Amino acid sequence: MAHLEFQLLAFEKRESTPVKRVAIALGVAAAVAIAGLGTALYLGKLGYDVRRKNLHDTRLRRILVQTPTVYQVTEGLKEKAPLVAIVESDEDLERAVSTWASDRAEDIIGKAHQWPQLRLYAAGDMIYFIYFDETNIMRDYVYVSS
Repeated sequence: MAHLEFQLLAFEKRESTPVKRVAIALGVAAAVAIAGLGTALYLGKLGYDVRRKNLHDTRLRRILVQTPTVYQVTEGLKEKAPLVAIVESDEDLERAVSTWASDRAEDIIGKAHQWPQLRLYAAGDMIYFIYFDETNIMRDYVYVSS
């Protein structure tokens, strides 16, 4: 008989109340909802970044194939990406790279040594590094998120 009472007591201790079950279910549901929201936000941000980079790359590629002059680029981008800097020395280049593009420094500096002119344009949260040759024709570009 004592053994049976012990089993009943053990069963009563293991049995959860309806309030506990509801609380556990709500906790699990909240965790799943938070995980789903986090995943949705991450995928949305990733999609936005891909679209944004594609938009800027397409804009610059279309300009480049037209082989425009410095003046044409500056006038064409005036509304959406005004000129913010003209790099005229190695010090200007170092300052521009450290200010706007430290993660792409090697690429930007390498192209700056290849082409004699570099101008920077601010397109919202992007900075365009546009390179021109000695005849003022656009030859290359790099864009970075500022």
